[in-house]
Amino acid sequence: RLQQVIDLSQSLGNRAMQELIRRINLDGFSENDVLVVVFNPLPYPRREILEAWVNMPIPAGQTEAFWTMDVQGLQMFDAQGRPVSTQWQGCSHETYCVAEVHTRAFPFPCKRHRVFFDAGEIPAGGYKVFRAAPLQKDTYYPVQWTNSNAATGTLLKTPTMLENEYLQISMNPNGTFDLTDKESGQTYTNLNYYEDRGEHGDYWINRKPMFDQAITSLGCSARIWSEEAGPLQATLVSEIRLPIPSKGNRAEQRRGDHFTDLVIRTAVTLQAGSRQVDVKVDFENRQEDHFLRAIFPTSLKDASHADAGGHFLVDHRPIRPQGPTADSVWPDMATLPLNHFLDVSDGQNGLAFLTDSLTEYEVMDNEQRTVALSLLRATHDWICTEMRCGSWFPSQKGGQCLRPYSLRYALRPHTGNWQAAEIPLAAEFFNVPAIPVQTRTHKGSLPARQASLFEIDNPHLRFSTLKKAQDRDSYIIRLYNPTPDQQKGRITFHHPLTAAWQTNLNEQRQKEIKLKQGRSWSFQLKTAEIITIELISG
Repeated sequence: RLQQVIDLSQSLGNRAMQELIRRINLDGFSENDVLVVVFNPLPYPRREILEAWVNMPIPAGQTEAFWTMDVQGLQMFDAQGRPVSTQWQGCSHETYCVAEVHTRAFPFPCKRHRVFFDAGEIPAGGYKVFRAAPLQKDTYYPVQWTNSNAATGTLLKTPTMLENEYLQISMNPNGTFDLTDKESGQTYTNLNYYEDRGEHGDYWINRKPMFDQAITSLGCSARIWSEEAGPLQATLVSEIRLPIPSKGNRAEQRRGDHFTDLVIRTAVTLQAGSRQVDVKVDFENRQEDHFLRAIFPTSLKDASHADAGGHFLVDHRPIRPQGPTADSVWPDMATLPLNHFLDVSDGQNGLAFLTDSLTEYEVMDNEQRTVALSLLRATHDWICTEMRCGSWFPSQKGGQCLRPYSLRYALRPHTGNWQAAEIPLAAEFFNVPAIPVQTRTHKGSLPARQASLFEIDNPHLRFSTLKKAQDRDSYIIRLYNPTPDQQKGRITFHHPLTAAWQTNLNEQRQKEIKLKQGRSWSFQLKTAEIITIELISG
């Protein structure tokens, strides 16, 4: 059902982008130009290194002999014709079927290029137009680039080290990595090892076996290699084999005796100008009755609280899970929910974790202030029916989560606390990426090069929704203030508005809002305040 929701939302998003592209005035380009429109779905400006797949048509009758030695590559230009930094990753020959009404499908031969390019600042809630062109022989530009023969540089400094202006990442032989914040000088070591323990609970209750084994990857030997090394993006990949029991022994309250390898592949990516390192974890779960976590020793021993994204606020929680008495703790109460991000800071330095799918964390009350992100909890199917009675269905394996997994998160070191480092904004950018879409020249009414369709000028204010009103032909926009301070903000729309009202969460009108020039208005939000606005467009 979740996959159906994802498919439906992606289809609706594609239709919306098609409609927007149809309205952009691209008449100033040649009919043979290949254009890429980059959409920013969030109402805040952003700077991005983007990955794009660009299909360049092959002219009729043109072939390429296997002995051809001409330089291959692709160069991206902005709408004003200026070259932008481009990292070409290669291409493949493809033939697509193009359907037309009342005729047979005909072939569309092309070269499909994979490139990374610096999109610069993309307008808030809007778009920016780029042009792709084949790299001309003996033509080079005063920007960062790579082609099939040469490159201006690379973020891969050694076979196990990545480095840009702000960060340095070193991969260790066991698959962990060390992360150095070059601005503060803070180094975090042995990050991202894995811990797997037994799990004899059910959907509602976590229960460790009486005779448990917590197995870590610290003693593993990793296979390490590099990918996509260039001046804009580089990736180091480690692969480990973690031997864990294939199934728990519930009758004897222990883990099983038959061990199989859990193969975990971890890709660590660094981009030019980025203050965070992106991590992608791939594995196939074939084992049962276990709980897998990624572990990060932060060494922030003076941190007393952790801050996690919540519902319309940021949850500020103590790291020590207070127990029934002053000198005791409830260890299981240290495992807590998060929404999009977690931040641990001692006031001087901090380490934030951004995620688009993980919802549970623990910050251990030790000197290293170790963070654990829950990746997988595999348990048996026990269904509660009435009066806490239930049944176990041993033939059904849904709770064991036996399938491939691909998870992603990012680590972002910073100085100060989460608010000073704008961690909620970074988490939104991580969850809602910019989207490149290929198109061609045509006429339209929207600005030709770039435009912001709607913008919130205060990055500390969070954008919650923009949707159709429930029972009126109007639109609803909702924002909130998760910070401990009162915040001022301004919302600006590209399209003129005729009226606006402040409503409650039930979309019942409370008071009319006076618009400035029919496009914007200013407001103030107190701590943890939510504001809902109804809009009528002209």
